[in-house]
Amino acid sequence: MRTVDIERTIPAHVSDVFEWLTDATNYRRISVVRRVTLVRPGDDHCHGSGAVRVVVTPLLRLTEEIVEYRPPTLMRYRITRSTPPLRHDEGFMAFRSVPEGTRVRWFSRFEVASPILAGVCTLAMVPVVAEGFQMTMDRAERELLGLR
Repeated sequence: MRTVDIERTIPAHVSDVFEWLTDATNYRRISVVRRVTLVRPGDDHCHGSGAVRVVVTPLLRLTEEIVEYRPPTLMRYRITRSTPPLRHDEGFMAFRSVPEGTRVRWFSRFEVASPILAGVCTLAMVPVVAEGFQMTMDRAERELLGLR
C-alpha cells in the first residue's frame, strides 16, 4: 500500500471549502476530468453518506462510495471499483478552520491490484493521484476566491 497525504490551506470559510471539495460535480471543471456521474445520492445529502459517484479521467476511472459525511469537518470514502483495479484501504478529506482560512487534509491509501509488477505500478500511480488532489484544490481555491 502507498499513501498520498496532502495538506493545504485555502483562504476561504470552512463550510464553503467543504461544500466545494465534497461535491464531485465540481470536478468537471478540472481540465483532466472527463466525466463525473452521481450514480446514487446520499442518504441525507446529495454527496453525503451512501452516495456513489463515478469520476473518469484519462488515466483513472473510479467508483467511490461516501461512507462518512460530517459537514463541515470530514468526508470519508472508499473506492469500490476502478480502472486500473485498485485496492483502496482508506480515503478521507478533513477540514478545520485556521486564521488563514481552511486547512484541508486529503488522504488516500491504495495499491494497484495486479498479479505482476503491482509495486511498480502502485509507485507510478502515487504522483498521478497527488497531482489530481493538487489540481482539485487549486480549482477549488480559484473558484472560492472568485478567480475562475
